[in-house]
Amino acid sequence: MKVIKKKGKTVTAYMLGSDSEALRELIESGRIIKKDDGSYEVMSQESVNGQGQIAYSGDYIKVDSSGYPYPNSAEYFNENHRHISGDEYETLPKPLLAWTADEPVSEEVGFLIAAKGLVLDESSDDKFFTAPLWGAIESSPRDSVLVFYSVEKNERGETVDADFNFVARTEFDRTYNVIEERTVKARRRTKRLKQNSVSKKP
Repeated sequence: MKVIKKKGKTVTAYMLGSDSEALRELIESGRIIKKDDGSYEVMSQESVNGQGQIAYSGDYIKVDSSGYPYPNSAEYFNENHRHISGDEYETLPKPLLAWTADEPVSEEVGFLIAAKGLVLDESSDDKFFTAPLWGAIESSPRDSVLVFYSVEKNERGETVDADFNFVARTEFDRTYNVIEERTVKARRRTKRLKQNSVSKKP
């Protein structure tokens, strides 16, 4: 497992539901689809089978280095960014956990397999990671990084809840620093044990 921090920097983000020219262009290009129920389908880099991530008015949209939009929940965004002006925000880096396919499966990753629908497909490099995220089934290549945005533990130190997402390797290298490497006891790489709740954060 790795302990990581986002590189402190200024980012551009757009609040869904606001009067933003950038959002209009993303909608016109089909990379964000406004649905009849008022929600938005965001066609991120990890979207598969034509199914995008579901976001809502008040959530924020960023655009990655490849030009794909991806959502941040309003709660997560407001906790981790400070508004500067207009669409410009300063990131407020906090230590996060991250995992890559070349590492032993940690207790936290084992929890995602057992309780959050994470599948690690050893037979596929293109879709090694798969999980239900943001109301859709998302996949990501083997060289991607699984980033934990929050991990909740019980009094015995066991993971009882977690929010996570997959981050493309190029995007990870551009936006994160690894500040610590942690050795973990290897666990068996089991396939998904059961389907459970959808991650609420990006």
